[in-house]
Amino acid sequence: MRPDSEVGEEEKMAPTEELDAARERLGQLDRVPESASASVTALLGWIRRIELTDETEQQWRDLVASTEKLDPTDAGAFLALTQQLKEAPTTPPPHRGWLLADLAVLDCARAINTAFPETTPETESS
Repeated sequence: MRPDSEVGEEEKMAPTEELDAARERLGQLDRVPESASASVTALLGWIRRIELTDETEQQWRDLVASTEKLDPTDAGAFLALTQQLKEAPTTPPPHRGWLLADLAVLDCARAINTAFPETTPETESS
């Protein structure tokens, strides 16, 4: 493991910053980076495993249903899915599975950000 002094600024981002940076990058792409495809596939799998009950909010039901027709290589569709996950109500969360999906979206963000280490949102806007 590298000492903190050698860790790049990108690696020190808070989870919300990582997600925002990945969303910004995805917004500029047509396709999800190939190096992030395993993370995207895992996220879709975790979302599909969210346990839906009679008490589950409709937004969660729509999120799970949307994974069935989503093209995992389409950056725009994937960006919409991450936004849908972000906006899903946290109180009450689904009975089971939501936390793994929440962690998996962070893994996707890290994979997307790693695919483009030379660009950051700050350098793209300058």
